[in-house]
Parts: sequence; C-alpha cells; structure tokens
Amino acid sequence: MNHQPEINVRIVYKLLLATALPAALIWLVGIYATSVSQASLHDAIEANSVTRAREVMNEIDWIIQTRATNWQAYLRSELVRRTLLESNEEFAAQPDPQAVIDQRDQAWQSTPDGVETSLMQQLLNNDLARDLRNRLIDLDQSAGYPVFGEVFLTNRFGANVAQTSRTSDYQQDDELWWQQTADEGVFIGDAAYDNSAGQYSIDLCLRSVDDEGKLMGILKAVMNIREVVDIVDDTEHRSQTDSQLILFNRQHAIIRSSNVSTPEIEDGSAYFSGVTLAPDTTEFTTSLMDPDTGEELLCAFAISRGHGDLGGIGWTVLEARKHSAVFAPVVQLRRRIIWLAILATLIVAATGWWIARSITRPIGKVLEGTTRIGQGDFDHRMAVKSNNEIGKLASAFNQMTNNLQQKMQHLKEQEDVLRVQNLTLLSQSKTLASQEEMLAAQKERDRLFHAVGDAVRRLNAASDDILETTSNQARGSQEQVAAVSQTAGTVYEVAQIAHQTSERANQMVIEASQAEAAAQEGRDAMSKSIHAIQSVRTQSELTAQTILSLAERAQAIGEMTATVNDIAEQTNVLALNAAVEASRAGELGQGFAVVARAVKELAGQSKEATGQVRRILSEILKATGEAVASTEKGTIAAGEAGNIAAETGHLVNRLLTTISDSARSATKISESASEQASGAIQWKEAMSSIESVAVDNAKALEQIEQAAMDLSNLSAELAKLTANTTMLIDQDTRKL
Repeated sequence: MNHQPEINVRIVYKLLLATALPAALIWLVGIYATSVSQASLHDAIEANSVTRAREVMNEIDWIIQTRATNWQAYLRSELVRRTLLESNEEFAAQPDPQAVIDQRDQAWQSTPDGVETSLMQQLLNNDLARDLRNRLIDLDQSAGYPVFGEVFLTNRFGANVAQTSRTSDYQQDDELWWQQTADEGVFIGDAAYDNSAGQYSIDLCLRSVDDEGKLMGILKAVMNIREVVDIVDDTEHRSQTDSQLILFNRQHAIIRSSNVSTPEIEDGSAYFSGVTLAPDTTEFTTSLMDPDTGEELLCAFAISRGHGDLGGIGWTVLEARKHSAVFAPVVQLRRRIIWLAILATLIVAATGWWIARSITRPIGKVLEGTTRIGQGDFDHRMAVKSNNEIGKLASAFNQMTNNLQQKMQHLKEQEDVLRVQNLTLLSQSKTLASQEEMLAAQKERDRLFHAVGDAVRRLNAASDDILETTSNQARGSQEQVAAVSQTAGTVYEVAQIAHQTSERANQMVIEASQAEAAAQEGRDAMSKSIHAIQSVRTQSELTAQTILSLAERAQAIGEMTATVNDIAEQTNVLALNAAVEASRAGELGQGFAVVARAVKELAGQSKEATGQVRRILSEILKATGEAVASTEKGTIAAGEAGNIAAETGHLVNRLLTTISDSARSATKISESASEQASGAIQWKEAMSSIESVAVDNAKALEQIEQAAMDLSNLSAELAKLTANTTMLIDQDTRKL
C-alpha cells in the first residue's frame, strides 16, 4: 500500500512524457519552419531588391552615357572643329588674349537681362549656334519635353564660341567643371537647380581635341533630369509592390522619391546614417529605420558604376520595403502553426492521460490484490477484462489464489479432523481402563499424527512448488524486461535513422527545387539570348542595307562631281577663249577680260573642290565596303551564335526536364521517408509502453514470489511442529 502511489505517479509521468514528445516536436518543427521561411524570404527579397535597384541605376547610367556619347560624336563634326579652330586662332593672334577675355566678360556680366550686345548676338546666331538650336529642337520634339536647358561651347581659352541661350558669364575657364573637363576629358555634374536653364538638371561637360590630342574647346550641356525621374517612377509603377525607390545624388540628397513630387532636392543623409561602405562596394543590403515614420525598412542600395567608357557618377538608388509588410506572410504562418501546436498539445495530453489511466488502473488492482493475498484474504479475485499482458497476469494471479485457497482449505480440514480425533483420544484415554485399550488408542493417535504429518509434508511440497513456479515466473519476467528494453533501444535507433533519412530526403527535395528553379531561369535567360542574337542579326542586316544604300548614293554623288568637273573644264576653256577675244577687242574688252579671269578662277576653285569631294567619296566608298564586309561577318557570326544558342536552349530544356523528374522522385522519397519516420516513432512509443508494463509486472511477481516464500516458510514451520508432536507421542508410547 505504501508503494502504490509512487508506482502510479511514476508510470503516469512516463506515459505523459512519451505522449508529450510529439507535441514538443510539433512546436520545434513549427518554430524551425517559420525561422527558415523567414530567413529564406529575407534572402530572396534582398536579392530581388538589389537586382531591381541595380537595373534602375544601370538604366540611368546608360541614358547619361548615351547622351554623352552623342555629344562626343557631335564634337567631331566638321562645323564644330572649324569653328573652334577659327576662334582659337583669333585669340592666339591677340597680344594679350586674357585681357580681351576679361574685358568681354566684364561687359557681358554688366549687361542687363533682356538686352543683347553685338557679341551676344554673334554667339547666338553663328552657324554653330543655329546648328545647336536645331539639334535641341529635334531632341525636344522626339522626347516631348526640353531635354537640354542650354548648350554652349568654349574655345581652349575658356571663352564662349557658340551658345543656345545667354549664359551667366562669358569666361568659363575659372569654373571647376571647365578645369576638370580640361584635365579628365569628361565631367558630369551633380543634380542641382541650374539658374541659367531654370530647371533641375545635371551638367554634361566634354572635351574636344584635335588630331594630335591637344585641347580645342569644351562643350557644356545642361541636361534635364526628367528622363531619369521617369525611369524611377515607371519602374515603381511596373513593380506593383509596396516598395519605394529613392534616387540620391553624390551628397546623399534625394533627387527623386518614386511617384512623390518634391519642390526641391531634399536631404536624404538620414538613410545613410550608420552605414559604412567599403571602397569597391557598388551594392549592398541593410535594415534601417524610416526617418519619417520610424518603421523598420529592408533596404537595398545600388551605387552608380558607369556604363561603357563612362565612369560612375556617384549616384545611389535605394529600394526600401517595410519590414512588417514583407514578413506579414511569415507572421501569419507562425500564428497558424502556434494554434495548430496548441490544439495538437491538448489532443496529445488528453490521449496520453487516457492511455496512462488505462494502464495504471489495472496495475494498481494487481498490486492491491497481491497485498490482500499477503494479508491472508484468499477469497479476493481480480476481474479479467482484456487479453493483453495485464489480463494474462490477472488470470495467473487468480489461478495462484485458487491453488493457495485449496491448499489452505485442505490444511484446515485436516487440522479439524486432527482436533476432533485428539479430543476423542483424550476422552477415550480417560474412559479406557485397561492397558490394551490405551495402547490401541495410542496406536490410533500415532496413525492420525502420521496422517497429519503426511498432509503437512504435502502442503510443504506444494508451497515449494508454488515458490519455484513463482521464482521461475519472476526470472522470466526479468528476462522479458531485458528483452523489451533491448528491443526498445533498437526501435529508438531505427526511429533516429528514419528521422535522419526523412531530413535528408527533405533537404534533397529543397536542393532539387532550387536546381529546377535555376534551370528554369537558365532557360529563360537562354531564350532572351536567342531573341537578342536574332535582333542583332536583323539589325546587322538592316545596317548592311543602309550602308549599301549610302554607298550607292555616294557613288551617284561621285558621278555628279565628275559632271561638275567637266563643266568646270569647259568653263575654264570658255574663260580662256573669252580672255583671248577680250585682248583682241582692246580697251573695249578689258571689262570682259576681268570677268573672264574671275570666271576662270571660279572654274579652277570648282574643279579643286570637286576633286576634294571625289577623294572624300572614294574614302567613304572604301570605308563603306569595309563596313559592309564587317557587317556581313557580324551577321554570319550572329547566325552561328543564334544556332549555338538554340542548341544550348534545347540542352537546357532537356536538363530542366531531367531536374524536374529528379525533383518529383525526391519528393516521393521524402514522403516515404516521412511516413517511415512516423511509423518508427509510433513503434518506439509502443515499445516504451510495453517496457514500462513489463517492469511493473516484474515488480508484482517479486511481491507474489515473496508471498509464496512466506507460505513455504509457514508450511515448513508447521511440518516441524508436527514432527515434534509425533516425536513426543512416540516417546509417550515407549514409556507406556
């Protein structure tokens, strides 16, 4: 009775612990799944944000580089080079060019707005200025808005040569942008408000050099940043996400925040607070606090690294996403897993309590019955309600109780008979008077005592048999406990192996999915490459056709120049004839002779000009032939590249099919491994329960063995007492 509460509590806790393990595993798996999901989502969003920011920054670099390249090509035109050469020669011929520039600059700055001096009109209306304005008009009509606020060109002395509108001053070589452009060849200013152009813009400054690489002049074009702003807004509109794109200049001032109109460039240094960049870093990710709302942001930065020959301009594109919006699906998943884990815990706890009660109650009844038998209650029987180990133990207990009860009943009957016969012998010994009667009574008593001794010996033998049987059962129970423990250990190892197999299968599924996604991206990239190569091939063919058309037109121009040359020859002959006739006419023909000489000079100049044109056309035809040959080679190479890309695309498709099949096989393996792991866990739990029951059975049999041992000792004492009584009777008999 003293040990029953301890056994019940211990078994209950063991069973509850066994049933609580699955619930704990559910909690652990849920927490791990949400953590892995959040980390994977964080990495994917960071990679996507960096890619998106980099694409925007690259597009901005490409636009600026394209504009700069177009102006560089314009600086190589004949009109620009001739105008700069004439201006440089004019200033070089001055005794003190700087004094002339200073005088003109002072007069320039002192001229009120709206008033134009002759110098201003000359710089605004010369051939180069008109060509610049026409070029800007074409760009404005093409874009639908003013692309460049103003464009002007200076000579190598820093003085204006041509301009589309009036500048703030005449001398430019004292400006930092002019000096850096003269040294480095290209200068791109930071985004700012330009007073001369009256708009937010950047300065594109390019150097013009002669054939020997010497400075001829510098061009400055004030570029409107509306095209850059449109890139930021259009990208944000296409993305349809809750992210925000912000463009910063070199001083970390906000040039544009997506779809947000700002009257002026704002300070954005708060977004870079606490951010330390490595010297070669062009893109990175970090978490920041929104300066306006204080909400945590997941940020991806992309720094300008230039395009083509153009270096980086120092601008930065930031894509910022709200942390709460990005990880809202993970938070929702975590909440669902918590509710499912709570429900599973309640179900497992209820099931474990029911299983524990179904096992501990029968064991408690067995212990109670054993205790009552030990106290002498041989009428107690246990109800057998199942065919499991506990039911068999109850049946064996009832059988043992029946045997003990029969033996004790037989012993009581023999004891009653002995008592009656003893009383009879006593009465007979008092009534018998003769020696013969007493002797006969003594013999009868001896016979009875021998019968009692025989009954006691049989009882002792039966007790020994019960003790031996109980001991054998106890030893068998101990062996059963050891076997069950060993089996439980093996099952636990099998469960561990199954669990590891399941985890490896799940990892294989994840890796297969990642490989499939990478192959899919490779196929998409290959498709884009094929389309790009086809576009290059088509463009090359169009370029070849255009060059051939240009060659045909150049050849036609050559034929026309030949005709002009013939006309010049004929005009020269006619002028010679006219001069001869004028000399014959004397004084009357002198005026005609002057005209004839002028016509002859013009004919000579026309002949010389047509000769130069024909030489230039010959060079153009030669260059055109080389360009056509190069274009044909490029077209052939593009065709071969297209074929190779197509074959590669087929191989990528086959690889994608193979990877998809592997992914499906890995998924099936993972499902089978998971089912095997679940079965192994259930098997392990069942063996743990059997082990606990076997241990309890062994302890119950130990108590039964102790009771049988007590019964054997009692029967031995009874046999000894009977033997002593028989000995005393024999002594009395011999005395008689």
